[in-house]
Order: sequence, then C-alpha cells, then structure tokens
Amino acid sequence: MGYSGRYHAASLAAVFIALAIGILIGIGLADDVVSTASQELEQSLRSERDAAQDQAADLQTDLDRERQFSDLAYPALVAGKLARQRVAVIELGDVPDDAVSDTADEVIEAVRAAGGSLASVSSINLPADIPALVEDVGSRRFAAARRDPEVLGRLGERIGSKLVGGGDLIASVKTDLFAAFNGSLEGVGYVVVLLNPPSGLSPREIAVAGSFEDGLLTGIESAADGAVGAERTTTDPTTLGSLADLGIPTVDHVDLTAGKVALVFALTGAQGDFGTKDGATGFLPELLQTPTSP
Repeated sequence: MGYSGRYHAASLAAVFIALAIGILIGIGLADDVVSTASQELEQSLRSERDAAQDQAADLQTDLDRERQFSDLAYPALVAGKLARQRVAVIELGDVPDDAVSDTADEVIEAVRAAGGSLASVSSINLPADIPALVEDVGSRRFAAARRDPEVLGRLGERIGSKLVGGGDLIASVKTDLFAAFNGSLEGVGYVVVLLNPPSGLSPREIAVAGSFEDGLLTGIESAADGAVGAERTTTDPTTLGSLADLGIPTVDHVDLTAGKVALVFALTGAQGDFGTKDGATGFLPELLQTPTSP
C-alpha cells in the first residue's frame, strides 16, 4: 500500500473515531438533558401531589366539621316531632332481606330520635297468596281477585288501610299475609314502607304483585296520618318509583343524617321526594315549615 492509501485509511479511521467521539459526547449531553428534564418533571409532579394532598386534607377537615354540625343539629331538628306517636315499618316484596333490614335499622333510629314509638316491624312477601287472602277476608266481593286486577287492587287497598291501626281483618289475614311480624299495629298512625321488588317472576306474577302492591300502598296512604317510602343511598336501582307515582313522599338517603331528618319531616307532613338520586325534588324539606298536624 502506498502513502496515499495509508493516508486514506488513516483519514477514514480519524473520521470514524471523530464520529464515535461525537456520538459519545451526544449521548452524554442527551443523558444530561434527559436527566434534567426528568428531575424537573419529578419535582413538578411532587409539587402537584403535595398541593392535592393539602387540598384533600382541607376538604376532609371541612367535611368533618359539616358532619359534626349535622350530628349536633340532628337531635334538635327532630326532637319531639313524633312524640307519643306509634310508627310501623312495613317491608314489601322479596323480604325478609338483609339490605332491607339495614334500612329498617336506619328508620328505627330516626323514629326514636324524634320521640316516636316503634310499634311494629313486618314483612309482606310479594307476590302474595291471593286465594288464601280472599278466603281469609271472607267477602264475596273479592272473589274475582284471583283473575281480575281491578278487584285484586281493591283487596290490597282494603288490607292496606287496616295495616294502619290493625283490627279483626289483619288478625284474619295475618298468617297468610306476613312473612314476618313483630309488635302490634294497634294505635299505629304513621307508616314507613320499604320496598325490595321480587325478581325472577313471570309476566303474570309481576302483574299480580304490582296490582296488589299498589292497592296496599293506596290503602296505607289513605288511612295513615303520615306514610313515607325510604331506602339507602346504596340502593341501586331505586325502589321508590311506585311510591312516588302514588303521591307518597319518599326519602332515598335515610342512611345519612340529612335523610333521617327528611324522613321525620315527611312523616309529619312535608311533601316531596327527598334525597340524592335522579327524581329527588330536594335534598331536604323546608325545615322551618310548620308540619301538618294529624
């Protein structure tokens, strides 16, 4: 190889070495740039995290104060509003049920906080044994209830009206009507209804259960000094549509302090559907409004 060949080879080697050095320097610079950018991003995220944590802590403090206020105000708001009044809790549908029982516990707490007396907690399974109830009632005018939805509704209304105060008719149907019964309906003026619609029914069974349930609710509403439907915020989907359709006040957040207040005010005359779900007309009734006297 001559001088020019060796020079050419050396030049090429120099070029490759320079290129390699440039790459190494570039990588180093890139690492520095990436490292700096990474550090800046990390610092920014930490700052945002710290700010979010501070905001969450402030919000939790505000929430705790609101809860403390609610807990302190609750007894004063409802004290004595159901004094000397007897209240029945009636579960309808696929009952007894643990979730419905939890709702009943919330209702019972509200009734007692308002000075009311828990008279009875009962469960009525739907669809009901209509032939047995017709026989228990012993009136020929309800004989067609087995096949006529209108007559079935009237049977339900008749029985529902006697769930307020009790009496001979309830004594006659008690065995076939109730899945569970505790206490006494004597002297009851106020009723809280809890619904748990049955599932897995045939179209005919759904129609029968619906006609009888509507009749029961209509009878309760017409006879009671106050009737309210209630459920918890966790009940999904809501069960209160049929009650609202019949003009019976409803409370869908009875597991909250505000819901217990709404329940008491609705029992004593406030009209509307109260709570947090779609269809609610307000979170609370007008608390300064004078309740309707029975």
